[in-house]
Amino acid sequence: MLQSIKNVENQLPFYYFEQISKIPRSSGNEKGIVEYIKNIAIENGLEYYMDQGDNILVKKKGSVGRENEDTIMLQAHTDMVAEKNNNTVHSFETDPITLIQEGNILRARGTTLGADDGFGVAIMLAMLTSKDLSTPPLECLFTASEEIGLVGAGKFDYSKISAKRMINLDSAEENTVIIGCCGGVRTEMTIPADYVSTQKNGIKLTIGGLCGGHSGEDIDKGRKNANIVMGAILSEVNKEIPIQLSYISGGDKDNAIPRENTAFFVVEDQNKAISIIEKAAKSIKTDLVAEDKGFFLEVEKCTLNGHYTKESTEKILKVLSLPNAVLEYRKTKPILPQTSRNLAKVRCSEKGEIRIGFSSRSYLEEKLDWSCAELDKIAKEIGATTYHHERYPGWQGESDSQFVIDWQNAYERATGRKTEPTLIHAGLECGLITSRVKGLEAISIGANVHDLHTPQETMEIDSFDRIYDTVVEFLKK
Repeated sequence: MLQSIKNVENQLPFYYFEQISKIPRSSGNEKGIVEYIKNIAIENGLEYYMDQGDNILVKKKGSVGRENEDTIMLQAHTDMVAEKNNNTVHSFETDPITLIQEGNILRARGTTLGADDGFGVAIMLAMLTSKDLSTPPLECLFTASEEIGLVGAGKFDYSKISAKRMINLDSAEENTVIIGCCGGVRTEMTIPADYVSTQKNGIKLTIGGLCGGHSGEDIDKGRKNANIVMGAILSEVNKEIPIQLSYISGGDKDNAIPRENTAFFVVEDQNKAISIIEKAAKSIKTDLVAEDKGFFLEVEKCTLNGHYTKESTEKILKVLSLPNAVLEYRKTKPILPQTSRNLAKVRCSEKGEIRIGFSSRSYLEEKLDWSCAELDKIAKEIGATTYHHERYPGWQGESDSQFVIDWQNAYERATGRKTEPTLIHAGLECGLITSRVKGLEAISIGANVHDLHTPQETMEIDSFDRIYDTVVEFLKK
C-alpha cells in the first residue's frame, strides 16, 4: 500500500499522507484536493457538503450502538505553504511533493513537506474511511486557504455544524494540547517611488542561506529576517556613502520569515561600499543562531540603467528599519511572545511602486490595532498607503476543562506519556470557528513538525503514529 514511507505502525493515515502529497495544494489551489476528498466521501457512502470557498464538510454516522452520542468535529486545512530552495526545480501548481524518509524523519526534496496541515487531513481521511474503528458521529471539516489568512474558514456556513467539541489538527508539538492562540492581521504598504533612467555604477547584493521559519511559532527563536538584514546593511552603507536603490526583492509569504533578499543600488565608490558591506557581514555572522549557519552574502560590481531617487530610497530604508519580530512578551505564564510583527516581503512593482508586506500577531486585539496604527503613521510620514486585511481573532479556552482532561487521559492511555495544555503564538482556525459556532469548545493537537513554512520542514514519523493512536483512543470513549 505504501510507496515512500516504510515501517510504520498505522498504514492508513500514512497512505493518505502519501496520496495527498501527490496533489498540488498550495494556498488558492485546493480544487484538486477538494475533489479527491469528495470522491472519497462518495466511494464510502458519506454525506458531504462543498461550498464556493473550496471548503468541504464530510459527515460519518456513529458506529453501531453509538449513533446517538454527541457529535465530534475534526478540522484541518487542505492548503500548504509553497516554499522551495532556489536550486530546486518544482512547480507547486502541477508537481507532486517528493517524499524522502530518513529513519524516523520525513521530509521533501527541496520544498516544504506539507505536513502543515497534511498530517491532519490524512488522519481525518483515515477516520472517515476505516471500517474497524469505533467512533461517535463525526463532522470532518476541511478548510481552504488557511495559510493566507484563514480565508476558507471565514467563508464557511457554520449552520451545517452540530458538534459542540472540535479537535483542530494543526499544531506542531505532540506533547502539548493547545488551548489558545493569538489573532493576526496582514498589512500591505505601498510606497510611491520616483525612478530615473540613467546608466551608473552600482552594486548587486544578495543575502541567502538563512533558515526562515513560521512567522508565529519561530518568531522568538532569534532567526534573522533577510529583509531586515538587507535594510540594515544598506543603511550602513548609506550612512557613509549616499546610495540610490535600483531594485529590491525579498521574502515570499506573509506567514514565513524571509530567507533571501536581493538588492541593486547605485553608488559612486563601489570599493568603499564593498568594504562597508563586508564589515557589516562579519558583524552579522557573530550574531547568528545555529539554524542560520548557512547564511551567505554575495557582492558584485555592476552597471545599472536606472535607479530610484534619493528621497524614495530613504523612504524604503526607513520602512526596512521598523521594529520587527517580538515586540512584547506575555507577563504571565506561559511566557510567550505577546505581540510580534514579521516584515514578510518587499517587491518592486511594474508601476514603480515598492510594496512591503507585514504580518502582525497578538493575543490582544488592542495590540493588533496598535501595530496597524504604527504602520499607518509611518506610511503617512512618507506618503505611502496601507491596506490591512485578512484579520482573524485569537482564542483561549480553559486548561482544566473536561474536554482538555479527556484528551490528556486519552493521550496517556495511547502512548504512556503526558501532555500539558498551553498557548501558541500563531494563528489557528479555532478562534474564528468558535466565534461562529455558539457553545463550541476547541483544542488543537498535532504531531512533531519542525521548520514549518521552509524547505527544511520535517515530521517525526513515530509522533504522527502516536497522535493518530490518541485520536482513535479519544473517539473510543
